[in-house]
Amino acid sequence: TPVPAQVHKAQELARERRLADRVRFAVGDYTATAVPDDSFDVAWALESSCHAEDKQRFYQEMFRILRPGGRLVVADYVRSNAVLDEADERLVREWLEGWSIPNIVTPETHHRFAASAGFEDVAVRDFTGYTFRSLRRLYKLSWLGVPTDFVLSRLRLRSTVQHGNVVGSRRQFQALRRGCWFYGVVVGRKAAGTIRVLG
Repeated sequence: TPVPAQVHKAQELARERRLADRVRFAVGDYTATAVPDDSFDVAWALESSCHAEDKQRFYQEMFRILRPGGRLVVADYVRSNAVLDEADERLVREWLEGWSIPNIVTPETHHRFAASAGFEDVAVRDFTGYTFRSLRRLYKLSWLGVPTDFVLSRLRLRSTVQHGNVVGSRRQFQALRRGCWFYGVVVGRKAAGTIRVLG
């Protein structure tokens, strides 16, 4: 995570649960980690790869840190089409800006980035049906917060980031209903006989 407070909280919870000697949390950039090559059997990203400006680098780094035979699982927002009409593009942009997401890419782009990083058996699956109720719940809850958000924003007791989060929560579901994106799961495998060639 890039957020030190999240690391501190995770370490605190690990100590409470007597897991501190079995897990490790770190502040860092997941497109350029300090993790040695071939370190993990599984790499997974839950609604986090979307925050990478350069998603190609994300896939390259995941490939590097996985052991041969290792598996990649990415659950994230996937853009339905590279080109949307003006109204849909505005909806998506307001959502992404509200949630500090630089961009989301199409299933074809995810597939291309993963395959070019070296992953085999790459697949992108639509899991929206499994997440729809949760996404709709967030949308409904975001409307409950509109009056409070409006007043606190006017009084300058709420930051533009906090206000953007409320707006983004509405725009996300609106864009989903218009077919601008879907909830996808990307999987891939690092071949068992993979050898890294250093340049």
